[in-house]
Amino acid sequence: MAATIVSGFAYPSCKPNAYPSARTRVGSGSGVLVIDRSSCWYVHTTPMYDDMRRRRVTTTTAGEILLAAPGGRQQEKDDDEEEEWRGFLTPERLEMVRQLEPWVEEQVLPLLKPVESSWQPSDLLPDPATLGSDGFHAACLDLRARAACVPDELLVCLVANAVTEEALPSYPSGLNRLAVVRDATGRDSSAWARWIRGWSAEENRHGDVLNRYMHLCGRFDMREVERTVQRLIGSGMVVRGPPASPFHGFVYVAFQERATAIAHGNTARLVGSRARGGAGDDALARICGTVAADEKRHEAAYTRIVAKLFEADPDAAVRAMAYMMRRRIDMPTSLVSDGRHADFYDRFVAIAQHAGTYTLSDYRGILEHLIRQWGVEHLAAGLSGDGRRARDYLCALPQKIRRMEEKARDRAAKAGKKPTPVPISWIFDRPISVVLP
Repeated sequence: MAATIVSGFAYPSCKPNAYPSARTRVGSGSGVLVIDRSSCWYVHTTPMYDDMRRRRVTTTTAGEILLAAPGGRQQEKDDDEEEEWRGFLTPERLEMVRQLEPWVEEQVLPLLKPVESSWQPSDLLPDPATLGSDGFHAACLDLRARAACVPDELLVCLVANAVTEEALPSYPSGLNRLAVVRDATGRDSSAWARWIRGWSAEENRHGDVLNRYMHLCGRFDMREVERTVQRLIGSGMVVRGPPASPFHGFVYVAFQERATAIAHGNTARLVGSRARGGAGDDALARICGTVAADEKRHEAAYTRIVAKLFEADPDAAVRAMAYMMRRRIDMPTSLVSDGRHADFYDRFVAIAQHAGTYTLSDYRGILEHLIRQWGVEHLAAGLSGDGRRARDYLCALPQKIRRMEEKARDRAAKAGKKPTPVPISWIFDRPISVVLP
């Protein structure tokens, strides 16, 4: 069968061959799904997307997009997947989500903190307005002395965490693509819309405080960090699910909020008190711990939302969760770039794995936690055949990931690869020695 290579286009992933479905990627990037209460759904697309819909779209192992004539097993699989996620956008399912708004008002919005009682970056870092010029100078010298003890690999992980937080415009805009819950005007008074804006406002402080710490401590090439932020915001983010389905979207965010809390929490532990095995930067540990606490509240909110979806429609919820996990959930930094290396995300993932800020074991632990939280193992009533298969797949997945971890360790031991020095622009091209995949 003839095929045409469109481009060497690929999204990096922390797992081998984990590229997103090209069909989903093109659909989510080139078309906007619009829900109308008087009809089921329709799609606004570009001519390029319309052309791709008429042909089969696959990816090579190098991530190149291939277009081929319709037909074959891949075409059937693509059609089945599209038909599956369309079922999440029926008027009945969307109305069910819409009716959850009073519950969101009572159970989710209270997880936001009033601005008057919220921490601000100036609470966690030297503030010249309160310390005066001499006090501010002395506090900055102390901050720099403590930061000098933090290993370079933890600094790299800190930048990745900060860049993720700085790419904030991508996140509320992502939620605003979801049917029913979106903030359509930017000033909607619905509980869903107020949650999205309040959550975004709380998240905004995270990038601010981490950026300000990096600026004051003097261990980072801030111009390179800032260029990375600009690239990431310009590149967007990858969510490997239907672009308008609240079922899939909230599963993704629940997973990500827990992952982010773990990454910041691990960083806090590793840079903190020497008495507890840390690097000795108590100020940075306090910052990371404070951000992690926020992320835990946000995780609680999205975990509650998905739990409610499991309660209201267990079959749809478990199938959406399985759909997302089959495609693997990457951190929002998966498109991060230093402007030099196409495989930069893979390099960062190897550094984070070695440093212990976010690992494959953490990924598995998040999945196990969510399976318990949402009672996936005990689902029975109301499940279709597809729902039961989704449940069984999810319950077996943590053990599969565990076996992947064991095989990866065995392969690494047998290969005997030596660490490779990887220069990182964020820290003035100082090299980090790491075993690359």
